[in-house]
Amino acid sequence: MSHTIAPTPTHERIDLLDILRGFALLGILIVNMGIFSFPFLAAFTGTPRGDSALDHAVEFLTHALATGKFYPLFSFLFGVGMWLQMERVEEAGGAPARFMVRRLLVLMGFGLAHALLIWNGDILFIYALVGLVALLFRKAQPRTLLIWAGVLIAIPVIFSAGFIGLGILMAGLAPTDATGMDEVVTLVRDLERQTIETYARGTWGQIFIWRAIEWLIVLAIFFLSGNVLQILAILLSGIYAGKRRVFQRLMQLPANKRQLPAGGVCLAVGLVANFGLTWLMWSAESTSPLAGLPPVLLLVFGPVLSYGYMAAFVALARQEASHRLLQPLAAAGRMALSNYITQSIICTLIFYSYGLGLFGQVGAFVGLLISLAIWLVQVILSVAWLKRFRLGPLEWVWRSLTYGALQSMTPKTQQSPA
Repeated sequence: MSHTIAPTPTHERIDLLDILRGFALLGILIVNMGIFSFPFLAAFTGTPRGDSALDHAVEFLTHALATGKFYPLFSFLFGVGMWLQMERVEEAGGAPARFMVRRLLVLMGFGLAHALLIWNGDILFIYALVGLVALLFRKAQPRTLLIWAGVLIAIPVIFSAGFIGLGILMAGLAPTDATGMDEVVTLVRDLERQTIETYARGTWGQIFIWRAIEWLIVLAIFFLSGNVLQILAILLSGIYAGKRRVFQRLMQLPANKRQLPAGGVCLAVGLVANFGLTWLMWSAESTSPLAGLPPVLLLVFGPVLSYGYMAAFVALARQEASHRLLQPLAAAGRMALSNYITQSIICTLIFYSYGLGLFGQVGAFVGLLISLAIWLVQVILSVAWLKRFRLGPLEWVWRSLTYGALQSMTPKTQQSPA
């Protein structure tokens, strides 16, 4: 006899996962601020966001500590969440795959609306697309998931290393056409200026067209650079952790014994490697074949630092006092979708012409301060919201469409087990 399929009750959630989501929201906003406030082409032209020493320091630290570290963390948590939801549906007698396809298609709709109507740097569409592929692995053994994750991470690294080697060889055999490179750089800088003009002073229609074009370019970059394969690999790792019940077992241990294996090593290796890669990226000539090396190695060492961050939060949560201090982050994490979309709405209103029109005028340091302010307000509002409601507003829409019925927003009183 099947039971009614329903969302996970609040008291059954693993709050550590929500705390990690709340933390990841800050990192994602700090990284995204560079695209909210400045052309994403600056990543290729090297145009700095501001000229002060503080601006340069913030850009360096953002790349070393945040870029390529937080969407992998979200990907891992997304994979864990996918498995926990499918497990719950199966226990209730439902069809996990059908349920998850419906859930991911709704998320894909959110992603399309977000990308085309609000901001071109959307990641939800990619998560939904990769999630649909990951469903093909739902019956795989845990060991098989890890093997596939390793293969998927290795593929873009091997291919990119081959292209870099070929570039070095070609550079040695034939002189570089400096004139041709200058023309490319000039074209990209013209596009950079056009981007600033469009977002800072263009009409809504002009912004809509430019945003759609940029979104397609961003999608192409994600596919061609290997980031999509990386996300799939990490998502499969999250499903592995779900199947192994890693976090359930962790929470069953005494608080002082909770730790992730090799967490300290990954944190140390990740910090050293990512600072080194950032220095290499900043010091290498843009026309050098070696300039493509840091983004490739980031596909490996970004997630290593992500795991180190996760291990650090597990360690912080051991102490009752620090765990209590982290609880507000859990509220933000439970409303991750609403907070993520709200970040885009707020930032586009600050930087686009239909708001304050500050696009291209805010340096990296001020952008960091804006990120911190937005995130702190979101944490406070998330705590206040969840005292009155069970779900964030967009989480309510997502779940209602997924379950095919309007979900209750009123918190249920937790009852003691009989």
